[in-house]
Amino acid sequence: MNFRHKALAALLAAAAGALGAHRIYLGQRLWWLPLAVSLTMLPLLVGVRNWYQSPAFFVLMIPVIAGFIEALVIALTPDERFDARFNAHVERRNRSGWDAVLVAIAALMVGATILMTTIALLFQTYFEHTLGMAR
Repeated sequence: MNFRHKALAALLAAAAGALGAHRIYLGQRLWWLPLAVSLTMLPLLVGVRNWYQSPAFFVLMIPVIAGFIEALVIALTPDERFDARFNAHVERRNRSGWDAVLVAIAALMVGATILMTTIALLFQTYFEHTLGMAR
């Protein structure tokens, strides 16, 4: 078994969580689930005029936002708990410092921005659709 670095796992979750890259790195089962959702929704957005108001866009954002949440969880997990789960058969241990903290800060900033934008677009789409039906 290979050593798994906590900050790298968190960075992979933030950067490519929708593809399941961190799940592959951590050796988790069902790593393909976020990738399957992403690959299923992407073709449904091609050629759509207002793709950011399409139901496929909002479904696609679920694994994207989940990746940022997982990045936070991984980065903020105590080193002992992370090592017990992912480095149980390796003698080397994580000694996280600023790398995990900086990844957590970046994941929180970018993830919160994406989440707020998605929620705003969702409400805009809902109210435009609702008011459009009332006319």
